[in-house]
Amino acid sequence: MSNRKVVGIDLGTTFSAIAHIDEYGKPQIIPNAESERTTPSVILFEESNVTVGSTAKALAVAEPDKIVEFIKREMGKPREEFNREFGQTKYSADELSAVILKKLKNDAEKYLGVPVTDAVITVPAYFNDAERNATMNSGKIAGLNVLQVINEPTAAALAYGMNKLGKDQTVFVFDLGGGTFDVTIMKIEGEQIRMVATNGDHRLGGKDWDDKIINYVAEEFDKTHGENPLLDLQAYQDLQSRAIAAKIQLSNRPKTTIVHSHNGKSVKVDLTREQFDQMCQDLVEKCRILCDIVLMEAKMTWKDIDTVLLVGGMTRCPMIRDMVKESSGKEPSEEVNPDEAVALGAAVQSMLCHIKESVDAGSNEVAPETIKHFTGESGGLIQVTNITSHTLGIVLWNDVSHEEYVFPMIAKMTSVPCEIKNTFGTASANMKRVVVKVVEGESTVPEECTKLGNCEIELPEYLPKATPVVVTYRYNNNQILEVTVKAQEKVAHAEIHRSGGLNEKEVGKAREHLTLLNVA
Repeated sequence: MSNRKVVGIDLGTTFSAIAHIDEYGKPQIIPNAESERTTPSVILFEESNVTVGSTAKALAVAEPDKIVEFIKREMGKPREEFNREFGQTKYSADELSAVILKKLKNDAEKYLGVPVTDAVITVPAYFNDAERNATMNSGKIAGLNVLQVINEPTAAALAYGMNKLGKDQTVFVFDLGGGTFDVTIMKIEGEQIRMVATNGDHRLGGKDWDDKIINYVAEEFDKTHGENPLLDLQAYQDLQSRAIAAKIQLSNRPKTTIVHSHNGKSVKVDLTREQFDQMCQDLVEKCRILCDIVLMEAKMTWKDIDTVLLVGGMTRCPMIRDMVKESSGKEPSEEVNPDEAVALGAAVQSMLCHIKESVDAGSNEVAPETIKHFTGESGGLIQVTNITSHTLGIVLWNDVSHEEYVFPMIAKMTSVPCEIKNTFGTASANMKRVVVKVVEGESTVPEECTKLGNCEIELPEYLPKATPVVVTYRYNNNQILEVTVKAQEKVAHAEIHRSGGLNEKEVGKAREHLTLLNVA
């Protein structure tokens, strides 16, 4: 039998969770060292000691300059664009997320009593190539073999659908977490769980609701005392924790009171649920619009939806539940825990990956009785199919208009993995090299798309204009792109040299550095 222990990880903006498959083939949350089922995604740096979770969160007010949080919103950014410096080391978003993953890995190993080697890590469905690649890097830095990066709504649908195989249905996953928002339509057909359409905003989440309260209290403080408390980092951290507490209280009661002190002065602010609802109307409307867009992209209406799943802590908020009920005309399912569904589904996917690897290798690493839990009525293994959340294009030259434009290679909503091949001609005679500019986005204007990077190939001499150049885009199960360029007999097999993120050497160096830190 195998010594490998595979897990599923929900790497969240505000909270993270880790799960495994138990001896009975059921997904279970692994509690952390503090006996909590979720771990706050907050890091406290104190020289070589690094604290992650509730302790770090509790000390945020006292030592705000040593705290890092909301890292997920910075994923995919190059170190020059985002970094935090502690102990003369500049940490990128990939490295900071790796610290959280290391804490989850350490705690899981203590709880299970075995080394945790392999993981499936979840990301928002609307994460782009750079953000997904950064998440893969974080897992590697934390010392994990990342089996796959999967979409959070897909994981939630897996957690829900494990007991629904054979009952065909269309599921609408509304996933509003601490920092990201996804709406995804999934179909459960036989033993297949298939993504139909997805949309979202990876900079919309519970933090934006918190900010409404923070700004409201800060304005009241300013009116009363002529000072803006948000200019002081310590005061901001204090106000942030009070805003989160107020938001949670307003989910259960019609009114709350927030007391905030700064510089020896204080203000007492009453806030009703009705006021809070009005304050956040624009945020709720953004969610509603994205629901309408994803239905339109799927060519469906709410009548075509059988089940609505609410995922992410923010879906406990009455204004969100009310909007979803009102829009859909349906009572959301209570069959999944909004805080745990993603991690549980990731654990299911980790075992599916493990079983597939075991079967393909002809080994008996996974016990037959465990495999039974992951097969449908027909005896086939559960199949999960995702789609691309963004169009992947190539920048070409238009000879008529004399300007660049984007040609779509892999269209949004294409099933993955996929491989698309197209032939283009060289723009002029005697070109010495071809530079393939790879972009992501829905526009035909290069400047309106996200640049992923370039692939280059040297050309033989004296080639005429319009010499064929074959470009192949391969999009794998992690929704990370590889590009191959072939001109004449020359072939450039190259992953994209991404504009942001860490390269292989930097990942190795970061992994070594993380082993020197005491992460608890």
